[in-house]
Amino acid sequence: MPLASQETIARVTNILLNGNYQMKQAVLRTTPISPPHGDVSMFTNAQLTTGVFGAKLKLAQVDDMIRFIKLGPVERDFVGALTFVTKTPAQLPTVASRQGWVPCWFLPWFSGKILKLKISDIATTPVINFAGGGIAPLANPSLFFTAGINGCSVFAIGAAATPSLYHGGVNPGDLTMPLQPNETTEAAWRRLLGRGATVKFVGSVGKSDYVSELNPGAADDTDRLRYNTFKTTTMAKQLEQRLEANPNLTKLTVAPWGAVFGLRDGAGNWEFTLVKHASVTARKITIITKKRFLRSDKVTRVERGEIRASQNVVRDAHGFVDLTDPGTVLTEQDHATCVNLGFSEFFPGAGAAAVRNLTNTQIF
Repeated sequence: MPLASQETIARVTNILLNGNYQMKQAVLRTTPISPPHGDVSMFTNAQLTTGVFGAKLKLAQVDDMIRFIKLGPVERDFVGALTFVTKTPAQLPTVASRQGWVPCWFLPWFSGKILKLKISDIATTPVINFAGGGIAPLANPSLFFTAGINGCSVFAIGAAATPSLYHGGVNPGDLTMPLQPNETTEAAWRRLLGRGATVKFVGSVGKSDYVSELNPGAADDTDRLRYNTFKTTTMAKQLEQRLEANPNLTKLTVAPWGAVFGLRDGAGNWEFTLVKHASVTARKITIITKKRFLRSDKVTRVERGEIRASQNVVRDAHGFVDLTDPGTVLTEQDHATCVNLGFSEFFPGAGAAAVRNLTNTQIF
């Protein structure tokens, strides 16, 4: 199961470091990137583990909001996607030490809390000066990531030049989401955010947008789209149905997920985008039949399909194949990859959106 290639990592890194706005936008809209949870050491253990569910914790120091990231391959769960490691300004205090690292605003995540940061206006703060001694200043980054989302809600509020970002989520193994009667998870995070009376624009994404879609007119949080008993989205379901029609594949799973990024344009305004992906795994069975021809082996047929281990003779689209024939070789190989499904901008306002046409895309 191949990991993301070094060529892809180098290409995306180069664009994020040296590309223009349009190049960055294009690569981030289409490349599966699964961010890490992030560091929450700026908060005390008491802040993180006590207090009410959904309490807001604000990153107050710019040293805690800026991170330097280095891309690499995901080695489990979302095989085929990229992820990144982060370092703080104190860990990379000099310009020389930051070579090859991409600076960004970064909002971490912690189960049961809503974490917040406010981005500085590039017009008034073109250069970021850090509080830590001996740390070189940095041009105000025009890239934003938040921690990976797999059911979380993310909000962007306020002016496009100085937005505030919020990230709320819960690990089901740790806590139970406190829902009111007939309330959805998305509505609960909006309630806990407590910005119902604001006149500012509130852009948001919730799990229905990328991982577990609510059915039309959903009566409560359990009323979500399912396929083969699993919660999913319409795009992921359509992809799974298309792959199920492929007789080469068995043990197929399609698990949707998402990521949020932000970019600042040349006018100093931010846009935030939800990118939708799916993790696809399957087993591919290949039967190769060789026949002796003029003193050399010649592959006369290649048959593919699901094979049961107890069978010695199987039937495929071309007839019967005898697995006991010494000229027949059966191989089984597990495959995994990540597929980009599309994107949607959610701040400022409902912006551009696209659904990727996968009809003619070769996945396995």
